[in-house]
Amino acid sequence: MVKSDFWIFRSLEYSRFQNFIVSIIIIFLWVISYFYFHEIDYTALILNIICLIYLCIKIIPYTIFFKKEVKSIKSINPDREIKFVNANVLQHNTQYERLKVQLKQYNPDVILLLETDQKWKLQMEYLKKDYPFFIEVPKENTYGMLFYSKLKIKEEQIHYLVKDEIPSISCKLFLVDNYEIKLWGLHPEPPVPGENLYSTAKDKELAKVALDVKDNGLANIVMGDLNDVAWSDTTSLFTKTSGLLDVRKGRGFYSTFSAHHWFIKFPLDYIFCSPHFGFIKMKRLKFNGSDHYPIFTHLVYMPSLKTQQKREIDTENVKEAVEKANQEV
Repeated sequence: MVKSDFWIFRSLEYSRFQNFIVSIIIIFLWVISYFYFHEIDYTALILNIICLIYLCIKIIPYTIFFKKEVKSIKSINPDREIKFVNANVLQHNTQYERLKVQLKQYNPDVILLLETDQKWKLQMEYLKKDYPFFIEVPKENTYGMLFYSKLKIKEEQIHYLVKDEIPSISCKLFLVDNYEIKLWGLHPEPPVPGENLYSTAKDKELAKVALDVKDNGLANIVMGDLNDVAWSDTTSLFTKTSGLLDVRKGRGFYSTFSAHHWFIKFPLDYIFCSPHFGFIKMKRLKFNGSDHYPIFTHLVYMPSLKTQQKREIDTENVKEAVEKANQEV
């Protein structure tokens, strides 16, 4: 609950689901032990129950027990559907064929690959045959980006919003009937020892993008590895400021990190959309050699949904969020 941006406090937001499970186990063991020893520390028990309730409130929106934030659509309009694959490939991963098989199987319209260096760029050259529109920013510092699209793009830009070595990308996508969609691809720096002890840079980058989304007047998609969990204060500020919807809400965690450890599972890779979109399908893809699982998302652009899906947020809360985002910037 501490609002400091020092890495220790921010990292504690990640494990709220794991903390929830631990709290349940502790309470269960105390109840069992009471029947044997007829003693219990009621203060500690009550504090753990309060902790359990707090954690439940934080994580329940990302379970099937909560209302879906993006409406599921059964009727299909192929000309307005967009399939996305978002994958942090792990720069030192050389199992290129695994990803290629996944891309062939799911045949997305838009691909965003993160942690891509020059080797990954060369391996992905074949995509340009079917994906004639692309933005390539290979880097050797684990922050490279490769973006490929079957949809026509314009006004493509490579941004360095906070640091000279941390890129983000933006462009406008055009559907068959010339509807415009603004897309952002992000991979902000995480608050971890060895990289950055504070989350200031990440918070600032997300705030800048949120303010752009709020003001640009277009349908918007923001995707990438945000190095943050869905239930964090930073992500909450981002969605409140931008007005974007989280396709995970009411559907599940879709945890993408870590692909190597069953007990460490956090949702770090995202796709947020403005209220113009309906939901068709989302799937966490299989292990492909990276420490992240790829995410496949299938949306449909339906402008008529906008009035139905506007975020139900108090106006004053939105003003506060915008003011805080401006302060971050």
